[in-house]
Amino acid sequence: SLSLNWPKIDSTFSVCAVIADAGLDSAKVLSFIINDLKAKPYIARNLRREKDIKVSPSGNRICLAGFEMLYWGKYKEGNRTRVKFVCPIIHSKKFKKEHPFCPWMHPQFVKGTGCFAYTQVVSEDIRKQIAYGTPEFKKIYNLRSGCERIFSRLLDLCMQNPSVRGLQAVSNHCTIAHITVLLIALTAAKTGNKDKIRFVKSFLPNI
Repeated sequence: SLSLNWPKIDSTFSVCAVIADAGLDSAKVLSFIINDLKAKPYIARNLRREKDIKVSPSGNRICLAGFEMLYWGKYKEGNRTRVKFVCPIIHSKKFKKEHPFCPWMHPQFVKGTGCFAYTQVVSEDIRKQIAYGTPEFKKIYNLRSGCERIFSRLLDLCMQNPSVRGLQAVSNHCTIAHITVLLIALTAAKTGNKDKIRFVKSFLPNI
């Protein structure tokens, strides 16, 4: 499960929020953040993933051939519940009379089992707890891009391949790198070179 792969967090360290890009937008991840970590997820929606899933007005999945698939019950696996949909040609005699063959000749149809698809039930329910589009969500999520800019500058300060070894030594190395980045920004601002706040190598050309 996801919780088993999550790093151990010190009990004195409280996780208030998790910020991530759309690559981690899944019901499983969102559910873990909200229900297990008791934190708020600030994760962009993966619209491409949502567009790939076609659903009929009745809520049934649409297959590659454009046919409305048949509801085939709910299945629970661990903490998640999924709804299964199956090929209407294979599982409906009435439908098969009108459409005896799969236009796509899907490999599963050729095998005689027909294609199938799952929809996770928790997907939309968990998203209702997330205030997408609100000023707060946008403000917190934008902190992610700020962190990425900082990390980009830190990579210029030997953060990619530090010359030291050991947790304490690397921690000290990271602290010095952070202080250096802040001092460069402060120096650029104080000397009237605000356009060079992010230009680490302009101030440290020999690193």
